[in-house]
Amino acid sequence: MQSFPNSLGGGKNSRGNQLIVALNDNKRLGGGSPWELPFGEVVGPESYATLGSISTEYGDKGPSQRMLNKEGSSQNIAQKFPHLDYMTSCIVVDEGDI
Repeated sequence: MQSFPNSLGGGKNSRGNQLIVALNDNKRLGGGSPWELPFGEVVGPESYATLGSISTEYGDKGPSQRMLNKEGSSQNIAQKFPHLDYMTSCIVVDEGDI
């Protein structure tokens, strides 16, 4: 579990990271803000199949950013949101390998 004392980035050791996957056009959370930087692209049928299997049932009613910052992947969150998906690994692929 990783916890950040000040999620606004205004104090020592207060910066955090978020990975946002925009499933639809979303200017507010999909690269429309100057502090957001795209770092990857989904390609290939396997990647799209993976995205298609992510649960979206909670919509905007899932755990808040504050709760996630405070608790991480806690038992409390798992009990309140049993169908929440988690990223457990990531493989960085060089563009030349595609």
